[in-house]
Amino acid sequence: MISRRNYMTIVTMMAVIFFLFMLCGVARDYLNDYDTNGYVSTDEEVLTQSDVWSADEAAGTSGEAADTADLAVYLGDLRGDTLGKTVQEWCFYTKRDLISYQSLSSWYARREETPEVLLLNSEYLDFDTDMELLLELAEEGITMIFCNLPDVTVIQQNEDLAELLGIRLIYAFNCTLDGVQLFDGFLIGGRVEYTVENEEDEERQDLDLEVPWYQTGSRTKVYMAGMLEEADSEENPYPALIWRSSYGNAYVFAVNGDYLESTAGIGFLSAMMSEAGTYEIYPVVNAQNLTIVNGPSLTSENETQIQEVYSRDSRKLYRDIIFPGLSAISQDSGFVMTSLLSVRTASDSLAEPSLDDLTYYLKFLKEQDAEVGLSLWRTDSSSLADAVGQDTAFWVSAGSSYAYSVLYAGDGQLSEAASLTGEAAAGTYLENVRTIVTTDTEDFYLLDYANETTTVQGITNDAYTHTFSDDLELRALETALGYSTVSLDLGRVLWPEDEDDYWENLYEDFSSIIGTYWKPFSDYDYTTLSESDERVRQFLALDFSDERTDDTISLTVEGLTGTAWFLLRTNGEEIASVTGGSFTEIEKDIYLLEIDEQNVEIELEKSTELYYYE
Repeated sequence: MISRRNYMTIVTMMAVIFFLFMLCGVARDYLNDYDTNGYVSTDEEVLTQSDVWSADEAAGTSGEAADTADLAVYLGDLRGDTLGKTVQEWCFYTKRDLISYQSLSSWYARREETPEVLLLNSEYLDFDTDMELLLELAEEGITMIFCNLPDVTVIQQNEDLAELLGIRLIYAFNCTLDGVQLFDGFLIGGRVEYTVENEEDEERQDLDLEVPWYQTGSRTKVYMAGMLEEADSEENPYPALIWRSSYGNAYVFAVNGDYLESTAGIGFLSAMMSEAGTYEIYPVVNAQNLTIVNGPSLTSENETQIQEVYSRDSRKLYRDIIFPGLSAISQDSGFVMTSLLSVRTASDSLAEPSLDDLTYYLKFLKEQDAEVGLSLWRTDSSSLADAVGQDTAFWVSAGSSYAYSVLYAGDGQLSEAASLTGEAAAGTYLENVRTIVTTDTEDFYLLDYANETTTVQGITNDAYTHTFSDDLELRALETALGYSTVSLDLGRVLWPEDEDDYWENLYEDFSSIIGTYWKPFSDYDYTTLSESDERVRQFLALDFSDERTDDTISLTVEGLTGTAWFLLRTNGEEIASVTGGSFTEIEKDIYLLEIDEQNVEIELEKSTELYYYE
C-alpha cells in the first residue's frame, strides 16, 4: 500500500507538472505574436525599381559604344533569339554594359574600345569572310565565347576555325552519348556524372545526348564532356561539350550544344569568365528558399476523394499529416518555409473558409520560424482578379494584421499579378505584397521587378522532380546567383489526378530531393521569401568596380544600403584577409564575400596546395 504521505507527494508532483505544462502552453500562446510578419522590414526607404542598376545609355544599342571597361559585345539578335536573352540577363546581373550587332564586320568598323568579352552566336557569323577578323581579335587578346557552334561540316571545311576552337579531330559527325560528366571546379557543386544506372535515372534523363564528337588538342581545357563506352581519357577522348582553347593571346570558349539557351546559361557564362583571368568577382543574392504554394486551403474541399484516400477531411489532412511532415523536413534540411495559403482553391467551393484555420496556421508557422503569404490559384483557371474579388469578404471579416508580403503567380499569370499589386493594391488585402514568386518568367528575368515596388522571384525547382537538366541548372544558378527557390505545390495533393499525386508518394520524392541535391550549397543562407526579397532588391540596385594591385583586390560598391554578397573566384590563390567585410570558402578557389562597406580590400596569397593539370 502507498502511504498517505507518498500519495500526497505523488499528487502534488502531478499537479505541479500539469501546471507547468499549462503554463508553458499559455506562455507560448501569449508570446506568439502570430498576427505580425517579422520578416517584413518596417524601413520606409525600401529599394524600388527606380534604384535598379542600369547600363550606360548606349548599352544594348547598335552603333554606339559604352563608356566602361566591363563591356560585352554580342553577335546576334538580343530580341529575336534565346541566346540573346541569356546574354542580356547575365550582363544585367553582373553589371556589364552590352552592345549587340548582327554582323562581326559592322561591329568592328564602329568599335571604339576593346571589349572584355565577345559573345558569338555562330548563326550570325560568315566563316568565309569573318575568319581573318576572328583570328586578328584573338591575337589582340579578346576573350571569345562561342555560345553555340556552326554545323560540323563548316568546322570540317575550315581549318582555321578548327584551330581557333582547339579542335584536333572530328571523330564522328554525330554520336549518341551514354551520359554527361561535369568536371570539378567549373560550376559550384563539384564533379558529377549524369548517367542512367537504374529505372529512376531513366526518368531523370532529359539531356540532349545527340552531339558531334569533337576531340580537342593540347591547348585546351575541357569542363564538360560526353560519356561513351568506347571512349577513354587518353587514347580516344570523350566528346568535348564545353571547353577552353588558347589561341594567340586569347582564351576561346566553345559550347557544343544548347546549354546556354536556358536560364542555366548565365551560370556557364560566369564560370567561363572565371577561367578567363586570374580572378573573377561578381554579386550574388545568397538566398535559398522553400515555398509551399496553393496550401493550406482554409476551405474544406474535394472531401469525397480526400476522405476515400486518407480517411479524414482535407482540414485534418493538412493539420495531422502534411504540415507536421513539412516541419520535420524543414528542420532537417535547414530550409525555412514560406507557406502561400489559399482561402479556397476552387471557385465553386460550397463550404465557408475557416477563420479558426487561419489563426491555427499563423500560430503554427510562427512557431516554425516560417512565413505566410498568399496564393490565388483556382482549379478552374479563373482570373486572379476574380479570385481577389471572391476572397475579399473573408479577409475583411478576418481583420488580420499580418503583412502578407508574398504572392504566388502560376504559368501565364505574372503580368496580371503585377497589375494587382503595387499602387493598384492600395486599400486592398494585397497592399503589403512586395514580391511575386512565380513559374512565369517568360517576359521577365528570373530576378526582376514586376512594377515599381514589387519584385519578381522566379521558381527554379519543382520539389517533386529533379531531372538531370534540373540538377545542371541548379548548379549553374548557384554559381551565377547563389539563389534558388524550390516550389512544393499542395494543389496536387488536394486535387490528385492519380496515385502519383498522393501525399505519401510526393513526400517521399520531396524529402529525398531536398535532402540530397542542395547539400553542396549549404554555405548559402536559407531565407524566407521576404528576406530573399530584400536581398534581391539590394542585388539589383548595386554597382561595383574592382582593381588589382599586386596581391590586393580593391572592390568599390555603389548603391549599398545594407549588406551585399559577392562571389570571388581565383585560380590557385587563397584569401588572406578582407577589410570591409568577411568571407566563407565554398570550394577550392571559390569564396562567398559578405560586404557591409563601400570600399573593400581583399588580400590574396598563393595556395599552399599543389595543383596538377591533366
